[in-house]
Amino acid sequence: MALIVAVMVIGACSSDEEEAAAPAPAATTAPAPTATTVAMASGFEEEDSRFTGGKYGGTFKIVGSGGLKSFDPLWTTASGTGQVADTILEGLIATRVDYGKGPQTVDSWEASSDLLTWTMTIRDGLTFHDGTALTSADVVGTLNRQRNRGVALRLVWGEFGPESFSDYIKAGTDTTFTMNLKSPTAFAMDAISNQQGFAPRVVHKAWQDTPVEESGAGKPVGHGPFQFKAWTPGAFWSAERFVDYVPSEHATDGTSGAQHAYFDEVEWRQIDDQTTRVAALQVGEVDYVMEFPAELLDRLRRDEGVQFIDNPPYRLIGHFNHTLPPFNNAEARQAYVMAYENAKALQLATGDDAFWRLCPSLIRCGTTWESEAGSKDRYHARNYEGAIQKLKDAGLYGHKIVLTDPTDRQPAHAAATVSREVLTDIGFDVDFQVMDWATQSAVRADPDLWNIFHTWGGSGTPLSAMTYSEYQYEGYVNLYQDVTGKQREIFSRWVRAQNEDELRAIIEEFQAFLYEDAIMLIIGEFFSQQAASSAVGGLYSGPGGTLPANKYFQ
Repeated sequence: MALIVAVMVIGACSSDEEEAAAPAPAATTAPAPTATTVAMASGFEEEDSRFTGGKYGGTFKIVGSGGLKSFDPLWTTASGTGQVADTILEGLIATRVDYGKGPQTVDSWEASSDLLTWTMTIRDGLTFHDGTALTSADVVGTLNRQRNRGVALRLVWGEFGPESFSDYIKAGTDTTFTMNLKSPTAFAMDAISNQQGFAPRVVHKAWQDTPVEESGAGKPVGHGPFQFKAWTPGAFWSAERFVDYVPSEHATDGTSGAQHAYFDEVEWRQIDDQTTRVAALQVGEVDYVMEFPAELLDRLRRDEGVQFIDNPPYRLIGHFNHTLPPFNNAEARQAYVMAYENAKALQLATGDDAFWRLCPSLIRCGTTWESEAGSKDRYHARNYEGAIQKLKDAGLYGHKIVLTDPTDRQPAHAAATVSREVLTDIGFDVDFQVMDWATQSAVRADPDLWNIFHTWGGSGTPLSAMTYSEYQYEGYVNLYQDVTGKQREIFSRWVRAQNEDELRAIIEEFQAFLYEDAIMLIIGEFFSQQAASSAVGGLYSGPGGTLPANKYFQ
């Protein structure tokens, strides 16, 4: 079995990365620093223009999460693609260590007195890796491509913005653009932040003009501290320091503020066998492993040359294709949910009862927002008899479905294995398609090719839950249809909540509706750690803590 970790933003397949509500089992762990200690640890003294001496130098070799099929994070939230975005591209508003918003491409912002016009200023001197200047037109082009996928971007536009997107987001000077609203909202800046599904990472003109249903062609051209170097499919891809990168003048705080490329190169290696990954770490062939088998954890803990980084709990889930039979019918979705073996899937995903817990909550268990609303007789009910009868009554007993199984990602593989058993037992004809994670990411992008797939993510705050794409009408990737319109009505009130009591009541209402309409399968939560060579400095648990920028060999 495997102990698995998803990397940040946009995550294995979700943008939801928040504070850890429950610690992973005890280990030698790099603690999350304060904003001040992050700045001190990363050494923000004036850089040597030749990038030599001190913390500079070396190739940081990482075994990432999953394979790579696309470089375009505006097309997919696959974790391998997210690693490209985290290394090469930059967003507009980044995430501080305390999970607040901080400057990245946008250096500053200001609201008009009526809170209807928000003026953003991008930082001076930005260029893409091909040498062309980055201007507000590139920001507007990126946002325009994401207008129907960026979850908060779309939500704020739909609820508070003008009818036309061109009136909603407008370029001003080369370094300014505006967001224009019809009514004020406290969520205005969330619309362009990295804390949402399909966060708008600024892309080059060619990708701005690519239809959102297609992956951008060619290599990624960003404006981050590292630029693309090479890719050998199935083996590795690499990036090198972008010598013309202009760091923010703000102090580093998580992924916001100054970001520095101390390494000469970063190499993301694909090693599908997880035991081989650990061996590579211990003999020094790689410096950092994001996923490894649970049975090797004790061995790693005895190795003084290894450090561990805790991750927040992740929620194992199943997504339905809401546009194809049988799961365009709520009765079919409800039958599957009420029969599912949640505990069995979680134990198989981790291999250790200490690394998982049942959790029916919309927002992470262990937080003040934990709830069981709507889950009675639906979550971990294992009601096979009721599920079979429901399918027969709906005329769906014996229907054929396509279930994908990404065998190189243990949590999803475990959930799919249990799904195959449950779906077969309640009467479905299951086409069980075995593949790797990268292939599943490509398959799920085509709604004609699948009925159910499994992934994981995490929602630790009301904002992260509200901006989760798959909860929303026509959201990527499940294309939820919201037949009754109730989801949209609830979210319209959610985004306008005036106080915590009102917000809590709305969240409870939506969670109950999530179970009633069986929007998705919530399986439960699992815990995980990453492992790295002790020679790597600057690693910590939290926003930016495991990304290549600001890390170095010590």
